[in-house]
Amino acid sequence: MKNDYNIDRIIDNFYSKGYTKFLNPKEFLLVKNKLPKRAQNIYKPYNEAVKVIIYKNEMPNIIICKITFNSEVKHTMVLKGLFNLGLKEDTFGDIIIMDNIAYIYLLEELYDYVKYNFELNKISINNIDKIDKDYLKAYEPKFEKIELLVSSLRIDNVISSITNDSRKSIISRFKDNHILLNYDIVKKNDIYLKDGDVFSIRRIGKFRYNGIIKNTKKGGFIISIYKYI
Repeated sequence: MKNDYNIDRIIDNFYSKGYTKFLNPKEFLLVKNKLPKRAQNIYKPYNEAVKVIIYKNEMPNIIICKITFNSEVKHTMVLKGLFNLGLKEDTFGDIIIMDNIAYIYLLEELYDYVKYNFELNKISINNIDKIDKDYLKAYEPKFEKIELLVSSLRIDNVISSITNDSRKSIISRFKDNHILLNYDIVKKNDIYLKDGDVFSIRRIGKFRYNGIIKNTKKGGFIISIYKYI
């Protein structure tokens, strides 16, 4: 989780360069609230994009790095590949996977470095290209719609219903930093979910809680969850 010092550093960079790098939703809200409204223009790659950039007059040069693989690839694989290059999370935006192709929103200054150094274990790359940042402007994420029966809206209870893990295993997930809520690592397992909350379970996936569909006669809830595909 970014602390106040890092948020202040992001703001300092904004005033010195005229723009931020890519911000996750938590960072965006914290930075947005500290900047005057007249200084804020927001670059959002597509309607449901997670990461955005705030800029004053001119935003930085952004491209989509298109990586074509010869077999199925997953979001987590591409993310790991970027981290293996030493890239920080604020230097790239959303990663979209479609038909064995990864589309990565990227600061253009890093394109050549990624092009000539990116690799994944056991998966061959056919090609790496640079395409216009607006290529996927109309993109809409795909979700798997899930309905769950839960006894409460506590995050550990909801996660248990998704994974079918024992209570001991669920507690371990929190202790091992495997749970993120609204892009922050969560240590406490007694937090109650609110409509629109986004949470991730390491090696399981990313989910959005949409709310209660109906109450049960025994005091439980049937809830709506979207799993990001």
